Amino acid sequence: MKILVAFGFFLVAGILNSGVAQAEEPKKPPAKQTYVELLGKVKVNPLSEDDSDEYDEELVKAKCNKNGGPTAYDTAVQGLTNLQNTIESVINSTDNSIESDVSDNSSSEESISDDFAVICLSFGILKNWATQAIDAIKPCLDLEERQAIELLVNISSPVMKFVCENDGSQLLGFFETGGIECLEAKIDSLNICLPDNSTSAESTEVTTSSPSAVIPKPFDLPEFAVDLEDCSDLETMLNCVVRQLNGCPQRTPSNFINSIFKIIKKELGCTAILKAHKALAANAL
Repeated sequence: MKILVAFGFFLVAGILNSGVAQAEEPKKPPAKQTYVELLGKVKVNPLSEDDSDEYDEELVKAKCNKNGGPTAYDTAVQGLTNLQNTIESVINSTDNSIESDVSDNSSSEESISDDFAVICLSFGILKNWATQAIDAIKPCLDLEERQAIELLVNISSPVMKFVCENDGSQLLGFFETGGIECLEAKIDSLNICLPDNSTSAESTEVTTSSPSAVIPKPFDLPEFAVDLEDCSDLETMLNCVVRQLNGCPQRTPSNFINSIFKIIKKELGCTAILKAHKALAANAL
């Protein structure tokens, strides 16, 4: 359940983080600048980071070797490296277009619309490389972890399709109707919607050589199965978020987030599970 709740709430948290970049650099086109700031936070291989000492690389290698054979670790790392390089390339190309837009003093509605079309185009590029990275890392994962990551991939595809339909018109509508500003204003109430036990922790598995080291994500994922309890908890959280967003000056931000949540519930099978449960409850009366 933890990974399901985290996936749903990430959509809100990511947009909340984006508002800071706009306040710091008001002269730059906000949509692209927001996008660059968010991508800059993405680090797909924590073993390559400065704080990687808290992770045990040998433990990761042992897991990859056990599940996928002697080449699994190197294959996974190369896949993650390729994805990180692609992210950096998208950041650089978007930064270049930002500088071009600033020098042209472009601020027309047509230009803003083009920004979202460009962003959605890069989504497709990142999706392709992300799929390759996931395929590369799967051999390192246990069977249940592979099933979890496949489910998340299946969810992300229709979400991306909805968000970017008509060259990003959905994102444009959310942006132009004050969606980010409303999310920022309601951050405290939105945090209340997130269950206390939904924060996923790193693996507690340790080694004798480094007792405090752990396996980092994405090499360690929570195992889960979607059942009635999980779906009920997820629906409670999603309803809470939408209820808070209904207080925005306009309903477009709330409708946008709610539409995404409906897609998530459907792809998880929760829509069917909850519907069947309600039918059984009604028949029992």
